[in-house]
Parts: sequence; structure tokens; C-alpha cells
Amino acid sequence: MPPCDDHLVPTHSHRGVFTITLNNPPTKNALSLEMFDALERAVETARKCAQRGETIVVVLRSHGNAFCAGFDLNQCVCDPSLLASFVDRLGKLATSLRTLPAVVVARVHGPALAGGCALVAACDIVCASESATFGYPVHRIGISPAVSLPTLMATSGLGGARALTMSGEIVNARRARELGLVHFIATDEQSLHQLESDITESLIKKGPTALRATKQWLNEVDGTAPDGALGRRAFDATNATIALTREPEATSLLNEFWKSRNDRKGST
Repeated sequence: MPPCDDHLVPTHSHRGVFTITLNNPPTKNALSLEMFDALERAVETARKCAQRGETIVVVLRSHGNAFCAGFDLNQCVCDPSLLASFVDRLGKLATSLRTLPAVVVARVHGPALAGGCALVAACDIVCASESATFGYPVHRIGISPAVSLPTLMATSGLGGARALTMSGEIVNARRARELGLVHFIATDEQSLHQLESDITESLIKKGPTALRATKQWLNEVDGTAPDGALGRRAFDATNATIALTREPEATSLLNEFWKSRNDRKGST
């Protein structure tokens, strides 16, 4: 299957590196119906390339001033049923990224919030610029970030996951590194590009079979393998989050948040 030329999520494959780019800067790469469709296609293409031995490293990056600002809330306000669908699709994407038979490297600049932070937490190696921010500010719309917990707990540990998801705080890259979510930091976007290039170049020089085996065993040990302690609970975590989207609180708070946001825009 050739790389995808979808304008929302273009992909590129070269010398064992499969690059997936979130490319809708006007929406801060929000996860809309169309973005989910394109991203799911891209990840599935990456999986097939990895299974054929063509891909060793998958790089997840973005264009614009943000990595990903989470769900497209405008679509959710217009059609409240989409919120449950988006949660379900996000949970499956997180599992797909964690179980890809390739090393997944996230290159993050700008905000990676809510669903965007969940995508980052599902990656194996996270490099970020100092401009990057992370967090799950979703309680304000009556939603739990529980859908991200299986991979976030494995990445950041119980303490880091609890601090990020309970507080709803948005943290900078250095704090995210302290919490275990970020692994490498660059001073600016140019340095970030070089950092990610150096990491991927180093990885593709290693034995691909050994890398895949290492990732598989890491998933077994940290519990995110499909039959692991966390992997088995991914479905439950997703369903628990979906259940909250159907509560009156979520509908009410989402509408209040969106009205308040539009009022602020109108007053400027």
C-alpha cells in the first residue's frame, strides 16, 4: 500500500521511516470526523508497511502552531453524538500506535492537549520543543481523560498519570519531562527537527527485528499489550469515558464552554 497523499494527514515513506503529519493548522489540527478518517488510514498504512518490513520507525508530527488541540468541539456541539464516537476512535488510535510493529516517535511543538496529549502518550519516544504544552483540560466540559490512561500510565507511571489527568493542568515541556511524558527537549523548532532526525537516523541503523521484539516485550512488561493488565482495560477505559459523554453534565458544560469561548472571540 503506497503512502497516503491525504491533505489532512499526508504521509511519506523513505529509508525505513514512515512520517505521518497532522496538517490542518487553522483548527490547530483538531480531531474532527475528517481528521480521524485520515489519521486512521495513515496509521493503518504504517502498520502494513511495518508488517512487510518496509518501516522501522514511524514519526508523528504536525504542521502549524499546534501539535493537536484535541477534539473538534464545534462538530461535537453541532452533533453531540459525535463526542462518544470521537472517544471510541481515540481509544482505538492510541492502542494502534502502541501496538504498531515499529518504533513510534512523536515530534511535538505547540499545544498537545486532551486528545492530542493522548496521541503523544501512546508513542514510544517523545521529543518536544520548549514551546510545547501538554495536558488534559477536559473536566471543564464534563469529560474524563480515562480513555488515555492505559498508555499514559505505562508512559508516565501512576504518579505522572494521576498528576496530569486529575489536575487538568496544562504543563510545559520541562514539566512534562519530569512527569515522564516527554523524553527529549529541543530549544526551538529547527533544533527539534534535527533532534528527531538524529533519533530516527540512529534507530534505523539498528536491527529492525530486535527493535520490534524490544517494543513487544516492553508492551508485555508495562501491560499495554492486548492481553496485558492495561491493554485488557483499554476497552473498559474507553467505555467509561463514552458513558460520561452521555451524561447531562457533559452536554451542559460543553455548550457552556463553547458559548463562553465564542463570546470571548466576539468581544475582541
